[in-house]
Amino acid sequence: MNTKKELMSFAEYACGELSETERADLRFVPPIEVVQLNKPDGGDFAGFRTRTKNWATTFCLLPDDYVVIVAEWKHGAEEITLVPPSGVPSKIDHGSMDACAKREFEEESGILLEKVVPLAGLNGLPIASRNLTTRFYPFLGIPKLPINPGPSKLDQNEYLKMVLISLPEWLKLINSGETNEECSVSVTYLALQDLGRLSIS
Repeated sequence: MNTKKELMSFAEYACGELSETERADLRFVPPIEVVQLNKPDGGDFAGFRTRTKNWATTFCLLPDDYVVIVAEWKHGAEEITLVPPSGVPSKIDHGSMDACAKREFEEESGILLEKVVPLAGLNGLPIASRNLTTRFYPFLGIPKLPINPGPSKLDQNEYLKMVLISLPEWLKLINSGETNEECSVSVTYLALQDLGRLSIS
């Protein structure tokens, strides 16, 4: 069933008569910042960028080459995405993306990790530097053995389920564009390179 509603501009929405609940939902609106950009031939012009939270995604390859994947219903896109466990930092992470990556993986999958290994340095990876300030932090998760999955601990607004997908099938889903998330691609290939499963000559 298609539940997508008619699109409208934010200005139209904000100028309407909003209920108390709708006004509270405005907290989800990402802030827009204006940047004065320099032209190569001199002069400048205004650029507009969306500022949203950085996030971490953790790729974990289990014994027998199964990849831990989260199938999640994404609000707004109104579709199911397939991506390794991901999330944004919370207060308990104390600004650490490593802590965020480990916590989010364990909460969403129920599988404990021995450690996480950063795959892109301290500054992560840009998503779309022209119009977003957001950065993505890919990690490799090393599972704690023996593996004894527990229940997932989800936020109130999360609608997801952990699934295990064989590595060959996961690569087919990536190649066919069925993951619906670019970070699924980059974290997978960076992790496989770190694991010595992918060679770049």
